[in-house]
Amino acid sequence: MAGHDSFLDVVTNIVGILILLVMVVGLRASQAVENATEREIAAVSTAQQAIEEDLRETLQTTVHAEKEMRDLIHRAIDTRQEAMLREQERMLLTTMVAEAEQEITERRNNLSGQDQRDFDVRRKLNEAQSKLEELTREQIGLSGQDEAVEEIECEPTPLARVVTGEQTHILLADDHLAVVPFDDLLDQMASDAKNNIWRMKDEDVMERTIGPVGGFRLRYTFVKSELLARSGAGTVVAGRFSQFAQCQFLPVRSPTGEPASEALQPGSEFQQHLQRLSPQRTTVTIWAYPGNYDRLREVKREVRSLGFQIAVRPLPAGMPIGASRGGTDSLTE
Repeated sequence: MAGHDSFLDVVTNIVGILILLVMVVGLRASQAVENATEREIAAVSTAQQAIEEDLRETLQTTVHAEKEMRDLIHRAIDTRQEAMLREQERMLLTTMVAEAEQEITERRNNLSGQDQRDFDVRRKLNEAQSKLEELTREQIGLSGQDEAVEEIECEPTPLARVVTGEQTHILLADDHLAVVPFDDLLDQMASDAKNNIWRMKDEDVMERTIGPVGGFRLRYTFVKSELLARSGAGTVVAGRFSQFAQCQFLPVRSPTGEPASEALQPGSEFQQHLQRLSPQRTTVTIWAYPGNYDRLREVKREVRSLGFQIAVRPLPAGMPIGASRGGTDSLTE
């Protein structure tokens, strides 16, 4: 048929192309399988190496523990043998002492009355001589040792004087040192009270809390008081006015400030605060709670070495730092 050969050529070419495509796909598939197999083999090899390393470490640990156990067993056996030997020596010495005392008693009983008394005196003399020799050896041994030197700390005798001039206030609580922003909070109190004094128009007591400043809040109280005037007809109420009653400085958190051991080191916040002050014009007032008095001595020694005057205000447990119209002034030591 006309064109039959061309058709056969086309079919042959298509079949050849299909064969080539099948060979390419098969080759790529075999390479992918080989690559996957290599990755799996590498992963298995890595895991096997890790397992072998763990086994080696476990084996070494086991061998080391077994060696330590053997050493402990040997030491225990040696200790037991040593204890048994010492027990045998003790029993032998006890037997020898008992035999010697029995022999001495028998010899004493064979003596006459006067000889027995002389024997007892000589025996007491020998015991006293042995005791004297023992005490002499102890004295010689002690004389060769260094004598313990007891250090006595000398502090200035307190001469109480009322603090005048500037003060900085330090709180020592829970073995922590904190600088109390006394003046800053009092300035804020004056401003806040001025802005809120109108509340006293209908109230006899005004209590407010301000802050925090430097880790402290201030709780203050104003009360309404009466101004009395006396006349010939008797006492009359001339007027009423508001005045400050008291305030308390409350730490925001507890413990507050720096640990005392760190605060006494150079460069601490406490040391930097003192360096900004003038020792000639400023007194350091330390408020301290029970349980901190050993640390208080260290703080006083450090502050005094910087040239400051010191005033100490002990506080009962649980009582905050405070000030009031009826309060007392700080006294320097």
